[in-house]
Amino acid sequence: MYSYPLLSSLVLCQLLSSARADTTVKLGGYSYVNKGPVAFGVIASNAVDSRGDTIGGIGSAMTIKRGTWSALKNGSFTGTFVMHPDAGPHGDLDKGYQTRQQEIEFVLTPYTGSSSLSLSHAKKTLGLTYRKTLLQVDADGSKLSGVDPSGTQSSTSSSPALPLVSSSDPRLTIDAESIVQDVDGTFWMGDEYGPYIYHFDSAGQRIGVIQPPRAFLPITSQGYVDFSSSSVTGRVGGQGFEGLTMDHSTRTLYAMLQSALMQDGGVDSDGEESDTTSRYTRVVAYAVGGSSPELKGEWVIPLPKSASKGKTRASSEILFVGNGTFLSLSRDADGRGGNGDESSYKQIDLFSIPGATNIAGSKYDDPKNPVAPGGTLVSDVVPAAYASFVDIINKDSLKKFGLHNGSPNDETLIASRWEGLAIAPLCDSSNKDDYLVFAVSDNNFSTTDGVIGGVSYDEGLDVDTQFLVYRVTLPSLARGNVENSLGISPCFS
Repeated sequence: MYSYPLLSSLVLCQLLSSARADTTVKLGGYSYVNKGPVAFGVIASNAVDSRGDTIGGIGSAMTIKRGTWSALKNGSFTGTFVMHPDAGPHGDLDKGYQTRQQEIEFVLTPYTGSSSLSLSHAKKTLGLTYRKTLLQVDADGSKLSGVDPSGTQSSTSSSPALPLVSSSDPRLTIDAESIVQDVDGTFWMGDEYGPYIYHFDSAGQRIGVIQPPRAFLPITSQGYVDFSSSSVTGRVGGQGFEGLTMDHSTRTLYAMLQSALMQDGGVDSDGEESDTTSRYTRVVAYAVGGSSPELKGEWVIPLPKSASKGKTRASSEILFVGNGTFLSLSRDADGRGGNGDESSYKQIDLFSIPGATNIAGSKYDDPKNPVAPGGTLVSDVVPAAYASFVDIINKDSLKKFGLHNGSPNDETLIASRWEGLAIAPLCDSSNKDDYLVFAVSDNNFSTTDGVIGGVSYDEGLDVDTQFLVYRVTLPSLARGNVENSLGISPCFS
């Protein structure tokens, strides 16, 4: 494991001396503090991997590779991101985009001055370098796809029903949206098509799968699991397990749906997707330290809604921060590469489940018993406590790193789809509860100079993958928890 020296007094003075307006939020008996952004970086929209394919969509899922995080004596930090693209460019390539992990090395040099940086100087605070690609395969060695499933493999004694490319192309297809590395070096991956949690070994081969309760599964009116568009209950299409995180001290996985299940308000009375009744989503917990995963909990999370039209701000990622508390990355669809130029909501919020009702194993795991019919929560279920925390589109925070919200639509416009989170220790002996939280955007493979499988493509707009890094105080995290998750020595004895 890496030795992890405490930062020198000179570096600490530099980190603490910036003129900033800290924001404090109270939740579950703790006071959380947002001390603002400290770094920004990008990966160009036309960057390619060792296969010659465009490095796109990697903001869908991100974690820091175990054993790579290290602090330098000059106040910088180094490490390697393991990032996971989703389904590929629109997920509709003829033969699919083979599921893969991308490794991106970084050097973080926190900027805490009060002056605003130009975009070119801001990019230097988080240097990013592509290192390698790991192609992933199924249990039988076949290539995995990312296309929208049109086939279903029936369940067997050793496997649940699985989404397939088609009946004529019976390969497993995965829309990866979240990733976690376990203490044994294997990876867990949250998927939207199932919604499932897939387990991969370090060589990239699938070694398992977790199927959530039946309420989550796409069930037809005839009562069958069907991963096409004919389901009437279960996850809404494109709203599966966007969020996945782990408490490494107990080896407990937490997976959260992007928004409500169909029967919980995810669709309206006509069966059409509804963004005004889809607030009450669910998170499940699985203990994975034993011989097989075990469902340990399930809770309802009240997602934020827009003040004007009551639209649900769906969650694109979650991050465990101790004592049943999580960060949640919720956003609208505006910004660079989105529906419009000006965004009204992109935040890293907090929610806490200790006071919420655990519905695991209850009647609500049967799709016939919705927990929020028509978007109204049933009276016998208490949802998680929720609080606003980090405002990504804060004008002053964006300006500090050469960014803006709203027109003009250029490379300095904040990205639309923020979908990944990661955490690392700061090891500040004067502020032992302070951490660095990384956020990343999903550029949806949007580039005018793309190539997949040797075939060029042009999406009409260059959208770089953007990264922001925040310094935050997270008192609910037990000392050493984050270091344990990263496979490094604890900061403090």
